[in-house]
Amino acid sequence: MRLIMALRQGTWLTAERLSVYPKLLVVVYVVFGLAWAAGFHRVLMPEEGAVVTDFVNVYAAGVVARDGHADDAYDWRDHRDLEHRIERGLNLGAEPKRDPGNIPWLYPPMFLGVAWLVAFLPYFLALAAYSTAGLIAYGATISRLAPRQYTSSRWIIAAFPAVFVNLFAGQNGSITTALLAAGLIFLDQSPLLAGAMFGLLSYKPQFFVLIPLALVVGRYWRALIASLASAALCAALSLAAFGSSSWQGFIDGLAPTRSEILENGSDRWLGILHSVFSMVRIFGGDLQLAYAAQAMVAAVAVAILVWIWALRTSSLAIRGASLAATLLLASPYLFVYDQLLIAIPIALLARQGLQHGFLPYEKSFLVALWLLPFLIQDSGHGFALPLTPPMLIGLVFLCWKRMQVEQHDGVATTEARPASLARARA
Repeated sequence: MRLIMALRQGTWLTAERLSVYPKLLVVVYVVFGLAWAAGFHRVLMPEEGAVVTDFVNVYAAGVVARDGHADDAYDWRDHRDLEHRIERGLNLGAEPKRDPGNIPWLYPPMFLGVAWLVAFLPYFLALAAYSTAGLIAYGATISRLAPRQYTSSRWIIAAFPAVFVNLFAGQNGSITTALLAAGLIFLDQSPLLAGAMFGLLSYKPQFFVLIPLALVVGRYWRALIASLASAALCAALSLAAFGSSSWQGFIDGLAPTRSEILENGSDRWLGILHSVFSMVRIFGGDLQLAYAAQAMVAAVAVAILVWIWALRTSSLAIRGASLAATLLLASPYLFVYDQLLIAIPIALLARQGLQHGFLPYEKSFLVALWLLPFLIQDSGHGFALPLTPPMLIGLVFLCWKRMQVEQHDGVATTEARPASLARARA
């Protein structure tokens, strides 16, 4: 009974624990990262060669773009061969003891600009620059959304397990999170800048597609125009820089991406996807059931998103949290590193709770969300704990419940437009 009450009220989450545990985690991350970079990982995994992360995918695409053959990035076989050559080079010419597999280049050509830029640096220097820039952008934006009452907030932001996952994997979740967070920060005070940030998210279409809908429903017309113009400009620049063949390669790759990764995905893909679709497939459901479940859950989440954004009195904090949650839940193509986006609703809902009081179990649920990247099993061998979909469903429901409380108590009126999110933060 005491445990239930502690979870309900969140009394177990003391200020001391919020101060100490994130700092300890950051120390663990640093020690682990230095040990891995120094090659100590080979003691546990002797089949591994040099430290080669998913960033090899970006670097390989950048190399062909730099050499004037950007469309080669969309040839899965050629791209795989180049990735393997880069890995052999980092292993001083030695053949790896295992097949490193293939990470196909699935991004639209606008992200080739980033890959092209980092390819002018040596591999490890490029990886360091890429990861550091993303980490700085993530920290700068999430710190604007997070509550400022506690000095431990920045440690909590830095220790978020999804940060470690992204750095360890050499992935771009920090870029995605920073762009969405920046759009929310500037949405009221500078809608054109906010729209430009949203438009840059078109490099990941699955996370951009619902943003125009939210802006239409919320009647952010200038931000909507700016987001579409920003996305169109990125596409036009990539077309001019890398040619129409790169776009044709991207479009031609959509069908095999769907069939090879989602529909006929090997155990490797099913083990690292964390969507409703993959959850159904992991439990043995067929394609029709997986598509139906994904569509049904997405439809409900989008309906709640529209409801929240349509209410002019809903706080931008709740709207921002619901947008990030729905973007994650609605996509069948969801990886663990994308869960860095969860930092946005955690920060916004924590701020709302500190300002207006927490709902029952809300503190405990936010901590569980914060730990989610550590709680899920990302084996890549066909087994995964499918915790992400139910947790995201719970997050969407929490946003809906928060909206209801705001409407009942009138707490949103102090944050409703035209006050900006930046001015309203604690």
